[in-house]
Amino acid sequence: MSASISFSDKKCLEKEQTLPIVKLTRSKNGKTGTATFIFLKPNLFQSSSIQDLDGMYLTWRNKQILTYDIHIIFQDGKPLLLKAILIFKNSQEWFHFLNFMTCYSQETGLLFSENTSFTL
Repeated sequence: MSASISFSDKKCLEKEQTLPIVKLTRSKNGKTGTATFIFLKPNLFQSSSIQDLDGMYLTWRNKQILTYDIHIIFQDGKPLLLKAILIFKNSQEWFHFLNFMTCYSQETGLLFSENTSFTL
């Protein structure tokens, strides 16, 4: 059971090692929602492969979720953080995301905590 996050579909790029902050929102009816991933100084920025960035790929158990909604925030002309947003349009997409997060958290030790004070 291998779950990973990467920023290119090219096999030469390594999996992202920086653990993200993940902020979740969900509609009142529970069918739609968003997941915002914040990576502070991801290892993608440390290599010359930033030009290969073509999306955020969440991969596990031969399944994949992809988003192209990625923003890089710069400080003093250098990339500081990467923000990626997933939008869930139905219950099935939400379920697949939670399935990924369960696998990913088991492998990385990423924990869930309820925090309403963090905004970005």
